[in-house]
Amino acid sequence: MPLGLYVSRCGGRVSDAIDIEQAVENARSQTAVLRVVDDLFDPAVQDLMARDVADAGLDAIVLAGHSLNHYRRSLSGQYLKDRLVDAGVNPNRVVAANLLEQVALVHPDDRRGATTKARALIDVAVLRATLSDEQEGIETQPRASVLILGATSEGLVAAQRLLQLGFAVVIADRADGATKLRESDDMRATVSFVTSHPDSQFVEGVSIADGQGWLGDYEIAMETGAGRVTHRVGGILLASPEETDWVTELRQHFRVDVDDDGMARSLHPATHPAETVDPGIMTVPSREGNGQMRDRVAAADSAAIALVLKLSQPKTVHYRDTSIVDESLCGGCATCVRTCAFGACYIGEDGLSHVDVRRCRGCGKCVVSCPVGARDIVNSPHDYVIGAIRTLAETKFDGEDEKVLGFLCGGCGYPAADSASEAVGNGTGSYPASFLPLRIPCGGRLDTLYVLEAFKAGFDGVAVFRCKEGHCHNLIGNLDMDRRVNLLRTVLRSRWVDDSRLRIVDISPFEGERFVNQVVELNETIRTLDNGKGGPQ
Repeated sequence: MPLGLYVSRCGGRVSDAIDIEQAVENARSQTAVLRVVDDLFDPAVQDLMARDVADAGLDAIVLAGHSLNHYRRSLSGQYLKDRLVDAGVNPNRVVAANLLEQVALVHPDDRRGATTKARALIDVAVLRATLSDEQEGIETQPRASVLILGATSEGLVAAQRLLQLGFAVVIADRADGATKLRESDDMRATVSFVTSHPDSQFVEGVSIADGQGWLGDYEIAMETGAGRVTHRVGGILLASPEETDWVTELRQHFRVDVDDDGMARSLHPATHPAETVDPGIMTVPSREGNGQMRDRVAAADSAAIALVLKLSQPKTVHYRDTSIVDESLCGGCATCVRTCAFGACYIGEDGLSHVDVRRCRGCGKCVVSCPVGARDIVNSPHDYVIGAIRTLAETKFDGEDEKVLGFLCGGCGYPAADSASEAVGNGTGSYPASFLPLRIPCGGRLDTLYVLEAFKAGFDGVAVFRCKEGHCHNLIGNLDMDRRVNLLRTVLRSRWVDDSRLRIVDISPFEGERFVNQVVELNETIRTLDNGKGGPQ
């Protein structure tokens, strides 16, 4: 498998803290192309990468520099990955090695430790790129229609904009919101335009009963006083972010992040204020107090234009980032059916388990629950996770710092580790470079086998950073994990491993300082145990 490794100096921020030549030492023999550049977002560099894909026949690429989240949350950050996919590389084989946020910026005064850690993360990224199967792409012609949740002033303004641009709208409300808005001088004309438009429809007194699909093609079933109605739309706009019942109902079927108040959280308040982690679900940016009309209009425009840009594409491609079933092992026990919070697992007429790709969110809980190992997940295959644990365990650091493996859930743990770089930059003390991160899609994906493997491979401690209760992108991944971990602690003690070497941390994406403090505290705990009782057996 020809692989290309592209290492970014990130304008000197990476190269000032890391010896890049040493960091790529292990990976050099596994690459068909290895280039060190100043900036991966330089158009000339991107042109060069596209040519390398064609000339060297690359079918896997490691981008060593920015965090994975950087590509998602910076303006046009996804464009680089899109270019590589257009050049012929499957998106599941375009892998980020986070050398900036989780190495260089958090270990600025430990060049040797940062270099050692960077080498380990590059090795793991190469492993991930080479072991991952290709994702299946499902093409969709986006539906020119939008479901707007909430007949608020923002919802009506967004509906007006969408209707003027040729989109049909369905406006759902808990009560008769349009009647209330007619009483406002500011909104009377807008309400009249929207309610009289032939491509608009109001559905009142409703709640969301079911949902499936993805950007460009959602199927939403809603309960009304007259019974259940179903709508097929291209996108969803949450016009009442403070009405948390809508958010709660959406989260039963789609991946939507929430803040501490239960409101839908955007990808980034500065760069993507209206976009959520589900690319087809938008939220009107929150405002303080009642807000002036100009603020409401601006917020509505932000959400509407974000949807228009996505739904105006001639096609969208949904890459099947789901679990898969090995039918030769499946016994049809239906454990996965009982485990899946999204109703994505079902037993077919053949008596075997199958995956409804329109409902599966790729969390991996069904993989962990399968008693015969018949399931795996495309974005975090079992062989890769085990291989990554062993690769990281082989990393040798100078000094006396304890070596800790950190499982970081993709929803909150991984972005919290990124935000630790800001905390360190603002004066918070750093943490040892011997803390080695490993991203998993969800806390529910954490198999107890992985924790046991980590201790067996030689780690002094294991930390799991996951979403807080009620914030899990996959609803109950935390609860499923708790049941397994409580049993695991008993197993650890039976193997003469003090279970305080395993730390579970509930964290939010922006708690960088807390992330640092938790890693430091765990290291101090392990150091005390080592001085008093020796290391794990």
